[in-house]
This record gives sequence, C-alpha cells and structure tokens, in this order.
Amino acid sequence: MFRILIISAAASALLFGGSPAVWAHPHSGATGTTGLHNPAGKDDSVAQLPFTDREFLRASAFDDEPRPVQDGAIALARAQCEYLDKSGNTPANRTYLAEESRPFVEYPYLFLQAAVRSYCPRHSAGN
Repeated sequence: MFRILIISAAASALLFGGSPAVWAHPHSGATGTTGLHNPAGKDDSVAQLPFTDREFLRASAFDDEPRPVQDGAIALARAQCEYLDKSGNTPANRTYLAEESRPFVEYPYLFLQAAVRSYCPRHSAGN
C-alpha cells in the first residue's frame, strides 16, 4: 500500500510541483525456460491491462510489481508525457523529468524512455 502512495505522490508532484523524498523499487520481469516474458508477473490481473500498458511495464522494469504499484507507475509515465506535451520535448525537459523521478524509480532514464515509447511516441527521438 505504501508503494502505491509513493508513486502516486510522484505523479502528483510532477503535475503540481514539489517532490516528496520517497522511493519505489522496480524489479525486472520474470522469464520462463522458453525465454518468453511473463506479462502477468506476480499478479495475473496484469494480463487484463491494455497491450500498451503491459509493454510499458515490461520496458520500465515494473512488470513484476503488484498491480497497485504498476497503476502508479503508469500514472507517473502518463504525467511525464503530459509534461512533455505542455513544456516541450527538449533535452533539458527530458533530463528534468528523469532526475525528478529519481527518488521514485530506480532507473529514471529507462522509465522515461519507456514512457515516451508507450504513451507519447510523438516525442521519440527524431520527432
């Protein structure tokens, strides 16, 4: 429950300013003997998520987290895209977003890259 609040606070802080000093730790996803990724992770309800969300969770290393933590990560990723929409897709803004999310996610640049690819590909490199 605490992790849900942590990531939700991160998304709120990004949208409304300020950032509490808290930490969320993603774990990498599980793979089976076939080498195929298990999109459900620890919670089979993840399989019910849209494909875009499942791909984001895998790419951001949140696919093995409980569903409420994943929901918070998705909210933060969407907030990052909203920030890029409003403030512009500049290198400075990308660095700002990644560094501001550092207290909340273990791999902030990976997280931002996954967010952009999944939720706002219009901000991908070269666009």
